Amino acid sequence: MIRYAISAAELEAAIEKEKEGWLAKAKLKTEAFRAAKKFNETDSQNTWSQIKPVFMKLQHDKCAFCERKLGAVMFGKGEHDVEHFRPKRRVIAWPTAKMIEEDEKNPADKRRFPYAFKTGTSDPSGYYLLAYSIFNYATSCKSCNSSLKSDYFPVAAKRQTATDDPATLKTEKPFLIYPVGNADDDPEELITYFGFLPVPKNTSTSSFQHRRARVTIDFFRLDDREDLLRIRAEVITKIWLAFDILSDSQTPPDRRRKAERILKLALADKSEQTACARAFHKLCQTNPTQARQFNDLAEQYLDNN
Repeated sequence: MIRYAISAAELEAAIEKEKEGWLAKAKLKTEAFRAAKKFNETDSQNTWSQIKPVFMKLQHDKCAFCERKLGAVMFGKGEHDVEHFRPKRRVIAWPTAKMIEEDEKNPADKRRFPYAFKTGTSDPSGYYLLAYSIFNYATSCKSCNSSLKSDYFPVAAKRQTATDDPATLKTEKPFLIYPVGNADDDPEELITYFGFLPVPKNTSTSSFQHRRARVTIDFFRLDDREDLLRIRAEVITKIWLAFDILSDSQTPPDRRRKAERILKLALADKSEQTACARAFHKLCQTNPTQARQFNDLAEQYLDNN
């Protein structure tokens, strides 16, 4: 995951440009939910899909959580879901009893359930006041949204569903990382990469930073989805090749320029698996011996898959 930095004023301007009047209507809808004390809109009435292109462009057509590249605005809207970071209708406790049971039956696929810390209770009302909150949106792939995110939202402290106050919501201490805007932690400050596997950057297992990273990785299964591992392995081999070329003082200027271009593209926000690319490139600079070993493992993974 990476951060998609944008201010409230900038996001509002982009939304107004995409769909004039949307913000004003969203405010009216929110006040109606506040009066009803619940989200009471049918699927045919909701309008957040009207501003989906804003988040697609902001996120460079990538899933906010797994960084997979999806289709662009002209033809790819169907590949992107507008994700409500905090669920609007209800919240189901995560992990579920079924998840824990299946985890215990499959030790080779263990997700470390149950955790040694609490992850929040269910709530039948959901975060109804955030259904039209623009900083409760992101676009994601269907795997992250429908298969994994669903109506779950693990928190470390007391759940606060009947509010839209950012300061109060922050007291929940959410485990999942919100990558849009600047209000939450930078994902790259919480999650780094050991080769093509994501790991918590803070190694103290009792720290909240470590637990946030661990839960986010487990929640979206960022460390065992084969499509993600394959893409990251490809990124690593590409970066190592470019780094190796640039490390040779005898490399011809034209070949050096091509290697520099490869690196620049791989490390850009718009590329797939940018966080992994940046972490590996940093390792190339600080510990090239270990980076070479990770490159060899990446090549083996690609050969075997």
